[in-house]
Amino acid sequence: MRGLIGRIVTPGQDDWHSRRDRTGGDALRAMHRSPAARWRAIALLAAIVGAGASAYLLVEYVTGQPGLCLTGSGCDLVRASDFAYPLGIPLPLFGLVFYVVAAWLVLRTVASPTLVGVPSMTVLAVAAAAGAAASMLLTGIELFVIRAFCSWCLVQAGASLVLLGAALALSRSDGGVEAEAHSSRVRQQLARAADEDRAGLRRTGLLGGGATALVVALLLVGGAVGGAAVGPSDGSSLAPAGSPRLGTGAVEVVEFADFQCPGCAMVAPLLAQLARANEMTLVSRYFPLDGIHANADAAARAAAAAHLQDSFWEMSEAIYASQSAWKDLAPAAADAFFAGLADQLALDVTAWQAAYASSEVFETVDADRHAARDLHVNSTPTLFIGGKLYAGSMSIEEIRAALLRASPGA
Repeated sequence: MRGLIGRIVTPGQDDWHSRRDRTGGDALRAMHRSPAARWRAIALLAAIVGAGASAYLLVEYVTGQPGLCLTGSGCDLVRASDFAYPLGIPLPLFGLVFYVVAAWLVLRTVASPTLVGVPSMTVLAVAAAAGAAASMLLTGIELFVIRAFCSWCLVQAGASLVLLGAALALSRSDGGVEAEAHSSRVRQQLARAADEDRAGLRRTGLLGGGATALVVALLLVGGAVGGAAVGPSDGSSLAPAGSPRLGTGAVEVVEFADFQCPGCAMVAPLLAQLARANEMTLVSRYFPLDGIHANADAAARAAAAAHLQDSFWEMSEAIYASQSAWKDLAPAAADAFFAGLADQLALDVTAWQAAYASSEVFETVDADRHAARDLHVNSTPTLFIGGKLYAGSMSIEEIRAALLRASPGA
């Protein structure tokens, strides 16, 4: 009887152990087959690429260094637009912060199932949706308002869409296997597989981050080398004799400016301050970006007409100071507004109006515009300090540092 009972019980025990082992084996196989790990890797790589493109643009915005643009002058036109510095902050900084946070959230989905009580995958999906919406809005602004595309902004937008797709796919996946861990052996196997997934994701991050950093570094080095070669070293051919001049400093600074450009309005008083202190000689040239600034050409002609009455700098300051008042006016209203400024400055308004509409002034502005293109200037403000090109707004400390480097004997 005991043997019979043993034979009866033993098969049952064997069946239980067999089911247990099959459960664990199926769990492990399911975990390795799960697409969650693949979607995490895709999401992490998208965040890394987006962060790389943002970092590259941020360096360009902060340093003014010219860079590679696969869409012609689109990158510079976008950087010169009113949308490039919201609240005075370079727009790429927002992108860099977003993608770094997104990468952290991807890693969080495998490290912890929840974040402040909410599933980590849900938090990632919501963040990715917000980032994609912001990217689509900015792309729409480039298409319909600026009418120019920044190639690196498009890379960011593409990365945000891939990130969103991967995050949504990840949120729909199991994110793991709910195995019936009847034994410590199965629990240990599942924990080991999860550790392997985390290690694989870290390897993906290190490889993707390293490759992206290398590409960004090469692009920045290439831009620096290319930027250093623009323009003659002594700046002699940059400043025609008839261009407006201010100051008698040893280093000549040639500015290509657009009076409707917010960045130009910010840097103009700094340049004037340094020139009036004879820390440099400032030469002003016209570069109206009338493709994105409707009244930029009219403002340039207003200043050029005032220059014929030796009042360029006074008119320039008045135009910048009232930029918000005239930038959205209709052409006829803008003409009247600039005539009003001429009257306020006690110019001969009749002579000013004749010059404003004259072919001489039109040709002066056009000559500067063509010279800018020949010098590979695509955005404003662009400064040539001692013959070296600096694109984008600069602080007074940055200008002084550039002047020191360009000083004779430096």
